[in-house]
Amino acid sequence: MIAVFANELRLLLRDRAAVLWLVLGPVLVISVITVARYQSGTGPQLLLPIVNEDQGPVAGAFVKLLAERATPVEMTRAEAESLVRDQGRAPGAIVFPEGLSRSYLQGRTTDILLLTDPAESVGLNRLKVALLLMSRDAADLADPIGNPRIELVEQNLTGDQISRKSHEQNVPGFTIMFTLLGVAFGTASSMHRETRSGTLARLLIAPLGFGRILYAKLLLRALIGAAQMLVLLLWGHLVFGVSLGTSPLAVLLISLVTGFAAVGLGAFVAGLGRSDAQVLPLTLAIVLPLSAISGLWWPLHRQPGWMQDVASAAFPTWAMQGVTNLVLRDRGLASIGAPSAVLLAEGLALMVLGVWMFRLRVATR
Repeated sequence: MIAVFANELRLLLRDRAAVLWLVLGPVLVISVITVARYQSGTGPQLLLPIVNEDQGPVAGAFVKLLAERATPVEMTRAEAESLVRDQGRAPGAIVFPEGLSRSYLQGRTTDILLLTDPAESVGLNRLKVALLLMSRDAADLADPIGNPRIELVEQNLTGDQISRKSHEQNVPGFTIMFTLLGVAFGTASSMHRETRSGTLARLLIAPLGFGRILYAKLLLRALIGAAQMLVLLLWGHLVFGVSLGTSPLAVLLISLVTGFAAVGLGAFVAGLGRSDAQVLPLTLAIVLPLSAISGLWWPLHRQPGWMQDVASAAFPTWAMQGVTNLVLRDRGLASIGAPSAVLLAEGLALMVLGVWMFRLRVATR
């Protein structure tokens, strides 16, 4: 038994990079989660577009009170709607209507319009809490024993529903994460398995060429990844009632380009890893931190500013944006144009780089 133990230990230590990634992978994941959720101080201030149509003293006081809990920025209504609806940089915007100051000072109730993106439910809840505290603080200053003078009216800019359930936001993120895990690991492990069997070495001298045959194999993996993603989205729709948007073609397209990008990542992992034993820890060390940074586990605005900047360059962020536009914002084909372009570009770059590194490794064996 001691001899078997010693032999297994010798084989394990022979692949030191695999052992290293087994340790570094979890360390990296834990570090990303800790920095994103627990070491950002009070968290980034919530961006709050303000449309001040009143321009009176009460509206000015409201802006000052909101500044204690958010970052209010005054702008036109068109700019505010674009920031919430089109750019997704704010969960909501506040419109202070004309005549607000006069009505408030006369003791009359006034409606304040809240332009919302229910897909950003966490940020939207923070915004509503800030408004509630603003109203309370203003009432304490003006008339501590009087009736509330503010009523909130919501208008959804991105769909028909005023609010979204938590599982409707969890399904897209976990769907993308498990697609990345399955496709990247399956792609990288199959490439190494075929290397071990000698199949890829024979492709180096095949008439069609190494690259063409390998790319054909990778495209098949992309189709499998798209099918996996579609099955997960369909399961969420049938079992949990999660919307799939208004365009089945858009759902199919975003699944295809996400599967393609996942295969590119798998090829990159195969190029980095030197053995089968390195594939799994490498996949986990890359996919799990990417999932955390890219908003698959929690909203992007909960992360430090520098991490949000990093996320904007990561393709899972764009996959999440595309799926969210369909599932939570009830949009169609036009809403996934930019996300699809980024997924294709980054997937192709990762695939070409991964195949190049992998080919060099196969050729030198």
